[in-house]
Amino acid sequence: MAKVLTDAEIDDRYRAAVQAVADNDGNISKASASLGIPRTTLRGWLVMGETSESRAVINRAVNKKIDYPEFPDDDVPVEDIIEIQKRRFTKRQEYHKSKNWFPVRIQQHGPIGLSFFGDPHVDDDGCNWPLLEHHCELHRSTDGLYGVNIGDTTNNWVGRLGRLFGEQETSQATARKLAKWLLADSGITWACWLMGNHDLWNEGAEILRGMNGTSVPMEDWSAKFTLVLPKTEIRVWASHQFPGNSQWNTLHGLQKAASMKDTAHIYVAGHIHQWGMHQEESPEREFVYWLIRARGYKFIDHFAHRLGHESQQEGAAITAIINPDSDSMSGMVQCYADMDAAADYLNWLRSKS
Repeated sequence: MAKVLTDAEIDDRYRAAVQAVADNDGNISKASASLGIPRTTLRGWLVMGETSESRAVINRAVNKKIDYPEFPDDDVPVEDIIEIQKRRFTKRQEYHKSKNWFPVRIQQHGPIGLSFFGDPHVDDDGCNWPLLEHHCELHRSTDGLYGVNIGDTTNNWVGRLGRLFGEQETSQATARKLAKWLLADSGITWACWLMGNHDLWNEGAEILRGMNGTSVPMEDWSAKFTLVLPKTEIRVWASHQFPGNSQWNTLHGLQKAASMKDTAHIYVAGHIHQWGMHQEESPEREFVYWLIRARGYKFIDHFAHRLGHESQQEGAAITAIINPDSDSMSGMVQCYADMDAAADYLNWLRSKS
């Protein structure tokens, strides 16, 4: 049975091997001969106790006829880097926690409306600008009406899709002008603004954020926020799209979220250019909620037509009327696919209050 060496014996043999190599100018054959052992044994002794320090001793012995410069490290000590990373993580963690059900405070008393604008695609030739402008006018003329953009403000084509800029009348520069008008000059008071997949291509999201002069919350893809009113709070989970699809139910992903994840008064999405609404009560979870999908404003879509999808003509935006004086959970939030009807109802409610 081979003898098991102690740590002290390993250390002694390692030191003897290193010294022999150094004394013999790095020549392994001469070093092993000076110790009276085979070269393979010498290499074994070196390997058993090898450290970066031992390698440095041997390298200096081999290269003692030439002096190399010693360069300083190109960065701060790794301990300092770890401290910086810890501080960065703490800040990022605080930031991400602050995004979970962040408050949007509306100081206006009485009933209000919240319009969820489906995918605008303002630069697309198929964007229904007459309808979009009419909805903007309704917001300018209706007291207590606020907006949420569900995302895909412009086409913002990327990669191979960039060729599609050649198939639309507007340039990328014009698209950005239209986006800025919708954000800053349309007369809509925005409660939140999402970035859809088109917005997140290229540097689209950063360009939109650069246009945001009023600190409207702008979130990538999804936002959970609490609408804080003087007399009540409404939880809104807005997402450009929720996970989960069904060819029979446009609200399938939203229903999954309502059934399995955080509770909210309103779950709202866009993305697929179809619309639908559904109100339901969950007795097990003790809340009443709305599922909403807005179709958006791209009414002419040649790609969808080639795939055999017909274009819906309603539900470009869905407006939720919130009545804090309602005696029932179901009456506190009522949703309309017709923004004119929603504005009329809001005006009537506010006249009563």
